[in-house]
Amino acid sequence: MRRNFTKLINSVCLLLATGIALPATALATGSVDMVYGASHYLPVRSEGYRFTSTPYGETAAIINVASMVRYHGARHAISSRGLHIPDKSENRVIQRYDLTFPIACGGQTFSYYEGKNFSALGFHSNGKVVFDLLAGGSPYSAPRLWGPYDQVINDPAPMHVVISNGSDEGFGLVKASFVVGTVAEIPQAKTSEYGRAYSASIYTAGNCASLDNTGNTLVQK
Repeated sequence: MRRNFTKLINSVCLLLATGIALPATALATGSVDMVYGASHYLPVRSEGYRFTSTPYGETAAIINVASMVRYHGARHAISSRGLHIPDKSENRVIQRYDLTFPIACGGQTFSYYEGKNFSALGFHSNGKVVFDLLAGGSPYSAPRLWGPYDQVINDPAPMHVVISNGSDEGFGLVKASFVVGTVAEIPQAKTSEYGRAYSASIYTAGNCASLDNTGNTLVQK
């Protein structure tokens, strides 16, 4: 248990930025129900976290891109209505940072989201946004797809609030049930398509890891 929570605390969740006006709403997914069984809905374990399948993306590369978007992106305040995120940030104003990378680094647009005790990276693709929750809400929240709270904005899918037993998850004597997270029921063909596109774009955008201080712009390595 301590190992899982230590990983959560040490992940990339950044401080909540102070508020500005509310211009937009992020609309995400469909109906929600409550189910038991993390082993069924999140059967794959990797690096101490749970996923619906073999995870997509590389943790260090995702954190690197998220950091660049957070510090160099244009900030907007949006409503979290419609997003399935940790409950302390539901129906609240959250911050979103948008950054389009240079053509030499893929030309893709990413968004970094942060709210009360959560952070996420969004990858824009044909009007959809692949939403990878990086930290917050669950001891199993982590970079890479598809884990708790990962979803696709503007591509509705059924959502399941997954409940599990502490002792079943290897948390020692903690037997009480807890919320593992909200899991999107996305067809395998779509999770593979989105996952591969996300991984490839993260890899390409990683070539823009240096900053031209004279123009405050990202440049290729």
